Amino acid sequence: MAPSDDGYDKFAREYEEFAEKGLQERAEQHGRLIKRRRLELGLKRPAFVAEIQKLGQDMSADYLNKLESGARHLSNASPVLRDAIRAVLGFSKEEWVEKIGLYTPDFNNPDAEWYAGRIVKFESQPSTDGRNTATAFTPNALGYQIPKQPLPPIPDPLIDAGIIYGDRPGMEGLKEYRWQRWMERMPHRRRPQTPEEWLSLYLDLRDKIDPPEPEE
Repeated sequence: MAPSDDGYDKFAREYEEFAEKGLQERAEQHGRLIKRRRLELGLKRPAFVAEIQKLGQDMSADYLNKLESGARHLSNASPVLRDAIRAVLGFSKEEWVEKIGLYTPDFNNPDAEWYAGRIVKFESQPSTDGRNTATAFTPNALGYQIPKQPLPPIPDPLIDAGIIYGDRPGMEGLKEYRWQRWMERMPHRRRPQTPEEWLSLYLDLRDKIDPPEPEE
């Protein structure tokens, strides 16, 4: 016998309360780490913000203050901004991942770029001996048009999750195409198989990311 809607509602409320409590505790922990390290470096907030801006990222002193107090979540910042914060604080990527527990993409790896919701242009540079690098001879560089492969269909259980839960407060993203496409494309250790498993994944992600509109 399938669980009742009341059972799903209770599960969703309990999961949401548990997730929100954990997210807030982690936000405060991240804030303390950033503030402590910034003070160790002798950087006042305006100076810290200026260093971030030198790396091409926008940040205000007010936003930094909210990060340090836990009012804003580091996990909601873009991976690019998080990496700029890491660089200014002087942590290696390995130290940063260990301390904050958040994935930091390798932006030299094109396969990681979809995660950040951005596209990096890799320009060919002349080699030290004056010859062009191999990137000058890629199909795109030579002017060939490579047709895009069609995206796979959105899984039926994910569509069902949007139909069943997408009209409930706070769950509107479940029926948005950008959310469905992002969740379908992200790497899964075990791919969700039911509407309830897609709901659980959405509840875990909705306060951490803001998926970009997908490119078809």
